[in-house]
Amino acid sequence: MSCDAADVLRALEQGDTDTALRRYRGPLLPRSVAPGIEEWRTRLEVAVREAVLASTRPDHALRYGERAPYDAEIHEHALRLLAPRDPRRAIAAGRLTTALRD
Repeated sequence: MSCDAADVLRALEQGDTDTALRRYRGPLLPRSVAPGIEEWRTRLEVAVREAVLASTRPDHALRYGERAPYDAEIHEHALRLLAPRDPRRAIAAGRLTTALRD
């Protein structure tokens, strides 16, 4: 038996950030206050975020940034990785501006 959270962590253990990001749907059961769920939610969020920050692929930061709109560090990372003339810089810059505003 398998679940999305376990699949995400398994992909990260194998160094497969692409698969992890495809399977990651955002915080695990965000409204749950059950201690076990909170632990899994934190473990999953930290693992995915750290994998994205360790990646040298801007598409990883851009994809994760869709689900983490207020994470300025992720958007700054995307901007560092994107080539100066890459049109996706506008997306990352807009997200960063919004994250810094709040």
